Amino acid sequence: MLLNLIAVFFVCSGIGIAIHIAYDLRSHRQAMKIMNAVWILTGLWGSYLALWAYYKFGRGQEFIKVDGKDVPITVDKDGLVTTDDGMDMSMDMGGDKPMDGMDMDKPMDMSDSQPSKQMNMNMDMKDMDKDEGMKDMDMGDMKMGDMNMSMDMEKKRPHWQSVALSALHCGAGCSLADIIGHWASRHIFGFTTVIGDFVLDFILALIIGVYFQFYAIREMEKISVSKGLAKAFKADFFSLTSWQIGMYGWMCIVYFAIFRMFPLETTAWIFWFMMQIAMLFGFFCAYPMNALLIKLGVKKGM
Repeated sequence: MLLNLIAVFFVCSGIGIAIHIAYDLRSHRQAMKIMNAVWILTGLWGSYLALWAYYKFGRGQEFIKVDGKDVPITVDKDGLVTTDDGMDMSMDMGGDKPMDGMDMDKPMDMSDSQPSKQMNMNMDMKDMDKDEGMKDMDMGDMKMGDMNMSMDMEKKRPHWQSVALSALHCGAGCSLADIIGHWASRHIFGFTTVIGDFVLDFILALIIGVYFQFYAIREMEKISVSKGLAKAFKADFFSLTSWQIGMYGWMCIVYFAIFRMFPLETTAWIFWFMMQIAMLFGFFCAYPMNALLIKLGVKKGM
């Protein structure tokens, strides 16, 4: 049957892409740790779309181990490896190129010696003192933390990508809940109706989704557990509900229209292919909700 072959292809593709993303995350870890799990789970249902999104705006910065610590690096088109602070790591990576700007055949220029540096530093400090009043006028009440926040805002990804990541973060909880829930509803709780599956999936998705959201909030803010959970529930409930509406809507069409005469088993390839499509519908419904929640300040863009 052609549909079964298509189902096998996309379900296996999703598993393979999730494994590929998991392997790539070993050297391109996410700044927000919970997003490592989010991208793997997204790969399961998103398949090739998830792979495109991961390399388009989801891949973390590459890093290497230096003295047992993870150091973010940048590799340019010529293969030169530098850290975020501009340090050339090419020699450490096994290259034979000296540091940029240093001619090893010439004697060292002492004009840049420590006393000279100190003198320049003193002159710079005097200039800073002279211009202190002008800086205060320009900056007003801006604190150093506000400056850093402003710089971070400039580096942020486009708004649509930020909203998409927030929606995918929500969908990861739904994905995990579906994998667990559809098996548990039949083999543990003995549910035989679609409604029973939906109810259990929603409860599990809410629990897992709130935990994922709580984890993200605790990474961004230092607040108490009770306040973090309350904030996570508020941020995730409407987002998750909108996702589930889209997902359940498609699965109702599957159950009561497309396969009304041939009920699908949860062990069938076609069932999980239909679930992949259902998750895509969930994303489409959750995207505008996440955009609204971010605009209202209920959630923070990622």
